[in-house]
Amino acid sequence: MSKTNTFFGICCLLYVFLFPNYNFGQGKMIKGQVQNLTNDVTNVLVVNLNSKKSTITDSLGFFSIEAKLRDSIRFTAVQYVTKVIVITDTIFLKYSLSVYLTEDLIKLNEVIVTPYNLTGQIDLDIERLGIEPIVTSSSQELPNVDVEVMTQSERLLLEADRGKFVHYYGLALVINTHKIMNRLSGRTKSFEDMVARDVNMELEKEIVSKFTKETISEGFDIAETNIDGFLTYCLFQEGFSELTKGSTTEVWEYLKMKSIEFKEMDFVKK
Repeated sequence: MSKTNTFFGICCLLYVFLFPNYNFGQGKMIKGQVQNLTNDVTNVLVVNLNSKKSTITDSLGFFSIEAKLRDSIRFTAVQYVTKVIVITDTIFLKYSLSVYLTEDLIKLNEVIVTPYNLTGQIDLDIERLGIEPIVTSSSQELPNVDVEVMTQSERLLLEADRGKFVHYYGLALVINTHKIMNRLSGRTKSFEDMVARDVNMELEKEIVSKFTKETISEGFDIAETNIDGFLTYCLFQEGFSELTKGSTTEVWEYLKMKSIEFKEMDFVKK
């Protein structure tokens, strides 16, 4: 046993004897870092299997989660092998935890490509096959190539609310009755709501692609059959569209907060 481990063991024993009334059954925040030798470790789901509390790692793999002695902490990510660590006396006293995840590699059978005598060197194979470069508007440097394509809702809003309310042509005054009537009838407001809804639906797709429904289900203890309903609930909540400006951690914390409200509603399927 190294001198460092011996010293730490002595410190632990002294701590127990000096503070005999310390309640090891009381939970506290355990901080740690998930690491991998080659890839980043962001968005790893960290779940306390005993308390069902959860969090995710930040861009550097750091996390903090409340745990008690003997609690089991599970670390899950699509690209890594799932790992479960039990909070031991050493971890509990150190307040910290280092986790190393291994990549979940899928072994494929050897494949030999022979129809075109490919070498595996992309540049050489393209030259042999005589493949022409892909022609796009960007490669041809066509005008307005960077103009963003508008959605149908955005086009309808633009048509309904186009121009100023009043135009001056010399001494003549022209009133934009088309715009005024759309505002008064609520047609413009309807199109604005449609545009906002489209933005939120795109954000919902991004969230699902980032976390997956299974991860959201496990992280917030919501049945996977209810995830679509939960995301729809979030979609219509105030502040949902602001998540486009937030970090991954902020999005997760927002969803966690809304999951508590969602589970308190009567129509949630058990």
